[in-house]
Amino acid sequence: MINKVYEKVKDYIKENYKVLLIFIMALMLVTIRLPYYISAPGGVINTSEKVKVANNFKMTGSLNMAYVSEIQGTVPLLIYGLLNPNWDIAKEEEVTVGSESIADEMYRNQMLLEEGNDNAVLVAYDNSNIDYKILNNKVFVTYVDDLAKTNLKVGDQIIKVNGVKVTEKQDLYDATKDKKPNDKVTFTILRDKKEKTAKATLLNVNGEAKIGVIITEDVKIKSDYHVDLKFDGTESGSSGGLMLTLTIYSYLNKIDLTNGQKVVGTGTIERDGTVGEISGVKYKLMGAVKEKADIFLVPQGDNYVEARDLKNEKGYDIDIVPLETFKEALAYLKK
Repeated sequence: MINKVYEKVKDYIKENYKVLLIFIMALMLVTIRLPYYISAPGGVINTSEKVKVANNFKMTGSLNMAYVSEIQGTVPLLIYGLLNPNWDIAKEEEVTVGSESIADEMYRNQMLLEEGNDNAVLVAYDNSNIDYKILNNKVFVTYVDDLAKTNLKVGDQIIKVNGVKVTEKQDLYDATKDKKPNDKVTFTILRDKKEKTAKATLLNVNGEAKIGVIITEDVKIKSDYHVDLKFDGTESGSSGGLMLTLTIYSYLNKIDLTNGQKVVGTGTIERDGTVGEISGVKYKLMGAVKEKADIFLVPQGDNYVEARDLKNEKGYDIDIVPLETFKEALAYLKK
């Protein structure tokens, strides 16, 4: 019985091998991912879906964060991207920093998301006169520059620098601000749940002594006004910080900042309320326009210039508002 089936299959393959070969090649063209990435206009995410606070407050409009669509290239997508003026194609090495792997980049962006979320909650608390307590604050290495002279690794938790305890990023900055290039620094770190020692020789970066790493904070906060943020494993980055802060503030104070409008924005948020610039602003503006937004909040500076120029070029009907701080955004929306 098995032999008969085998013979039939063999005969079928012999008779139809050309069709089968074309099918396999077409499948490979469609599914095989190439070392190219496509940036394209994204969309918006209603931040009310990300923020949970213990009250029944609702807005008449919506606050939204903008995002960029990033797609790993396949042959059909790359062909379409070459024909679509709103899509940009980049080689894999152009979207990573130095020799950073995709896995390290994903880890860094996930940590930036968590840090941005913590900052959003803290800034909203500070501007709402809400008491809170920071229970735990950890500092992690999320990027090591190719030129850095150090054995620090991505994922290391920095516990001490030159014997001084590190509980926040500022501790690290304070410990190195009076150092000179080529000075040596010693770290106590936690790596793979084991305490170890790491060292660095400071670099000369525009006349300043730098370690050559990026660090982020992971904060645990306690307050009677608990805020729960819901993000899944595919979401990362800190560019939604401003809009998250506005949404949390709105819920905590039961103030509708939308006036019935669809407000979309982008920009990081620092602990002091500063709004930081982001990448991909043109794709985010395109996504906001596609989703029929009324207002687009954007960091002051190059981000605003790029968004303003694109609006003028395309004739978009949307108000673009440049901002430097959370309080500026709050004042604008309260008007």
